[in-house]
This record gives sequence, structure tokens and C-alpha cells, in this order.
Amino acid sequence: MTYTNTSGTDGPTRVWPVLTYRDAPAATKFLSEAFGFELRVAYARDDDPTVIEHAEMRWAGGGGLMLGTAGKDDSAFGLRNSGNDCVYVDCDAPDALFEQAVAAGAEVVRALNDADSGSRGFTVRDPEGNLWSFGTYDGEAKPDSGEASSAIDTFAKLLDDWAEALVANDADAIGAFAEPDWMFVGENGIVPGSSFLESVTSGLVTHSSMAFEVAEARILGDTAFVVARCDNHGTWQGEPFHLDEWTSDVFVRRGARWLCSLTHLTPVKP
Repeated sequence: MTYTNTSGTDGPTRVWPVLTYRDAPAATKFLSEAFGFELRVAYARDDDPTVIEHAEMRWAGGGGLMLGTAGKDDSAFGLRNSGNDCVYVDCDAPDALFEQAVAAGAEVVRALNDADSGSRGFTVRDPEGNLWSFGTYDGEAKPDSGEASSAIDTFAKLLDDWAEALVANDADAIGAFAEPDWMFVGENGIVPGSSFLESVTSGLVTHSSMAFEVAEARILGDTAFVVARCDNHGTWQGEPFHLDEWTSDVFVRRGARWLCSLTHLTPVKP
């Protein structure tokens, strides 16, 4: 199985790990075959093509590394020994990459595993002793990076659109915002979303107004957790109702869309 990382763009890279190898040409070949790095440039010494003065390799998910031949000169860089470095690389398919690395001869240091942090990955050693760790952990976001507010804006718009479908009492339009196995969890336990949609179709339940106020939204890969306060009016079996609830929703990314998988309802305390 050949692994290809296509999770990012080929944008500017401002932090470059710099490694040194006794056999730099062989290293570039290994890094390409084992991990999928792409060689962009390699400057060999004019009178000795086995000595690489400088090489650059790119990671398809963004970023890259530089490397050169150990002992190529008496500078601080040239005198570095091979086999002392450790590099961590964010990847989106560690299982396939692990198989590829092992097939290419990488020595397994830590087998494929799921860490307590939620990252899935592994660590191997290259032929000259450097440690390479690959995993799904992509670093902590800055608290003020704007990611949280962006997520809130995204799901505020989505919930407003969903509210329009609910007030229209259109079961097909409502269901288009959810997974086929969407479910509710509330004081009556688990209720399939399909049962709710059937109630809408039959007119057993109607909504005349609905407003969401998103309090928290967190996107973790292809899953999102959204907490909102929902105020809605309608009828149940012909009798009017007014509900003020906290909704906790789990959304999953399906292509370019977010679909609700689970909704937990909690009445707001009077």
C-alpha cells in the first residue's frame, strides 16, 4: 500500500528541521519511499556527487525538511553527527503510512497506537538512527487564534438555517441537516430522529418559532460539538407548548457539509 498525504497545501514553510546523514543520497531515497517526502532540490559537491551540501524535501501536508552530508566540512553544521535527531510529523492516515514505512525497512520503535491525547501514530528509526514520529496530533491552537469564534459563527449560521426548516415543518428539509441515524437523548431516553421526523410529517408536532443562541462550538477534525440555547414555540397533538432548552449536538463532516448525529436536550432551569 502506498501512502499519499493530501491534507494540506504547498504553502510557505518557516520552520525547517535540518538533519545530517553519512549517506545523504541514500537518505533522500529512504525518506521518499518510507514516508512519502518529495525531494525538491539536492546540491551535490562538484568533485564528489556522494556529498550533498544541501537538500530540501517537502511534506505533502505542509512543511518540509533540509538535510546534508555529515562531516562535509569543519563548520558547526558540517561536524554534526548522524543519528541524533528526532522529528514529529502531523499526518492524516497513520495506519497506511505505518505499513509503508515498515515495508521500506524502517525500524519500529513504537508501534501504531492511540495516545491518551487522542492522537493516533507511531515512531520508527531511519537507517542512520534518527527517530521519526508520525501522528494525527496537529498541535494546540492559540486560545486567541479566532478558531473558536469561527466555529461559533459556522454553527450559528447552520442552526439558523435548520430553524427555518423546523418552522416550515418540512420533514425532508429538517432531515437534510442530520445523519440517517440521528438520535435525541432527553428525559425519555433515546429517541430516533426518524420518529421525530414522522411526527412532523403527520402534523403531530409543529413549530411556529425557533431561535438558537450558540454558546460553545468546538471542531475536532471531522467532528464538532455544539452547545446552544434554544427557545421554541409550537404544538404537540394540537396543544401549544413553549420550550426553553439547552441543546448539545454532535456534528460530523460529510464532504463540505456538517450533519447532526446526536442531539441532547436539557431544560433550562427556571
